[in-house]
Amino acid sequence: MTDLTQLPNVREQRPLGYWLKHIDGAIEESLGRLFATDGLNRRGWQVLNSISYDPITIAELDETMAAFLSADEPTMRPYVDRFVERGWAHTADDGAVALTGEGRRAHQRVAEQSGALRVRMMECLSSEEHTVLMELLQRVATHLDALAVETPRQ
Repeated sequence: MTDLTQLPNVREQRPLGYWLKHIDGAIEESLGRLFATDGLNRRGWQVLNSISYDPITIAELDETMAAFLSADEPTMRPYVDRFVERGWAHTADDGAVALTGEGRRAHQRVAEQSGALRVRMMECLSSEEHTVLMELLQRVATHLDALAVETPRQ
């Protein structure tokens, strides 16, 4: 195993963070091009997809999308508002957001396109490799989450 206490020459071996940023940027760009014809971006698609399962309140949607919230984007409400304006979603009296018939058709169309792109993006991996990759990334994410709440070591 590599000695992780020694930093590699980053010109010869890029660190994990580099590859995560690179992959995320490539996904963002590919999905951005794909979704442009529907007036969506990656985040808009994620919100539309989250709404597609069952009615959901803005608070529940924000909880679902918590990893993507920031000071610049503290809530997913603007995406929902755009979907309501487009006739893709409606808000019930209890505050739950659901897709309309037009929204379901848009979701189906975009889901098919994004599914095909997802397959293309992962065609360099076997099914087993993809499963292992996802398990490893989830393990690292869970570990980093646990480290984030620990008291810093002196």
